[in-house]
Amino acid sequence: MTILIHLCVSAISGLYTSLWGAFKDSPYETFKPQTFPRSIYFSLLIYGVLYLDVSKQQPLATLLWTQLFFLVMGVERFISEIYKGFFRSEDQEKYFIPSRMSFFGKYVHSELLRYAVGLLFVALIIGITFIKIEMVSFWQFCVVSYLTGLSVAFGGAYKDAPFEGFDWIKFQRSGFVLLVFSPLFYFLGPVSMGFLIFMNIGLERFLVEYYKTYILRNMSGKFKPDTVKIQKYLDHRERFHYAAWVIILGVVVSYVYELCSI
Repeated sequence: MTILIHLCVSAISGLYTSLWGAFKDSPYETFKPQTFPRSIYFSLLIYGVLYLDVSKQQPLATLLWTQLFFLVMGVERFISEIYKGFFRSEDQEKYFIPSRMSFFGKYVHSELLRYAVGLLFVALIIGITFIKIEMVSFWQFCVVSYLTGLSVAFGGAYKDAPFEGFDWIKFQRSGFVLLVFSPLFYFLGPVSMGFLIFMNIGLERFLVEYYKTYILRNMSGKFKPDTVKIQKYLDHRERFHYAAWVIILGVVVSYVYELCSI
C-alpha cells in the first residue's frame, strides 16, 4: 500500500510540473498532449530508481508525503533539463536561450560528447541522492538550503548569462528563498543530506516558478522576445492554474497533517 501511495504522490508531483509548463509555454508553442505527461513519466521512473537503492540506510518508506513530493520534483527538474540539453534533438531557432547543451553559450555539435556528458550528469544526480549523512540541526538545514539555492542559481547563470547577462541580485534569489523557507523541512524531522538537497531544489522550483508563471505571467525567457502569442491557448490556459491550485492545497493540507502528527 505504501508503494502505491508513493507512486501516486510522485505522479502528482510530476503533474504539477506539467501544469506550470503547459500554462507557461502553450501560448507560444501550442499545447502538446504527447509531451504534457513527460514530467509525470519521469517522476514515476525516478521513484522507481530511488526505491531500488540497495543501501536502504534511509528507505523511501520513512519519508513523509510532503518530503517525497518535493524530493521527486527536485530530481525530476534536473533530469528533465538534462534530457532537453543532452539527449533531445530539437530545432533551436524558436528559442532565445537554447535548451541544447552549450559551452559558455557556444553549441556543442558532437552528439557523442553530448550523450556522454548527459550520462555523467545523470550518474552524478543519482549519486547525490545516496549521500546518507543525516541532517538533524536547524543550522544544518539552513546551510544545505542556502548552498542548494546557490547551486541552482549557478546552473541557471551558466545557461542563461551568455544570452541575457549576469545579475548578481537575481543570482542570490534562489539561495535566500530556500534559506527563508528552510524551517519547513526542519520541522518535519531529520532527513539524509542527499534527499534534502533535492527536496530543496523541488521547493525552490515550486515557489519561484509559481511566482514567475502564475503571478508575473512573464513569457518564458527561453523564447525570442518577438515570439507571437497564440490567443487560443492564452484564453484557455487558466484551467492549468486551477488544477495547480488543487495540488497546492493538497500539499498544504498534507504538510499540516504530517506536522501535527509528529
